[in-house]
Amino acid sequence: MMFPTSPHVRWALGLVSALTVATVVALLTLGTDDTADNRPAPVTPSNIAGRRTACLTGDTTEAGNRTDTSTIWAALQEASQQGKLNVQQLFPAATTADQALPYLAGLAAQHCDLIVAVGPTFGQALNAAAKANPHTSFVAVTVEGQPSPSGVATITGSDTDKAAEVRRQALALPSPGH
Repeated sequence: MMFPTSPHVRWALGLVSALTVATVVALLTLGTDDTADNRPAPVTPSNIAGRRTACLTGDTTEAGNRTDTSTIWAALQEASQQGKLNVQQLFPAATTADQALPYLAGLAAQHCDLIVAVGPTFGQALNAAAKANPHTSFVAVTVEGQPSPSGVATITGSDTDKAAEVRRQALALPSPGH
């Protein structure tokens, strides 16, 4: 099959091709307009259950090597069954306070009302996190000889004492809206 090769036909085919390309480019450009009206609404966490949230965190290696971590987690789970309380835990690999701080900020952004940090790495980041998130309660769980972070509550003692105090603080959180 042969296509017409006269100059007028070639000119018309070229014009149609150019208009097609221009239309596609215009549609792609208009379809990716990033004005505020076309952006999706920001995703914000919400607590539809209306419960307070207590979060346990620390460096995964430090927390795994401690005997108090599982005792404290069990106390938080027990508190969640007794009160209107959600609990969660996050144990990322963070070996410096600078690495730990974004995780603490993330928990505060997820509306953790009480953030309990075990281990020196997260403990060192608590003061900065507390200053940046004044509506969140922060607690450092330390061991004998570990420096206590300034500006936040610190819990020491036996594993049972630590767990009991974390449980008490979780249950003492005020109801939402109070």
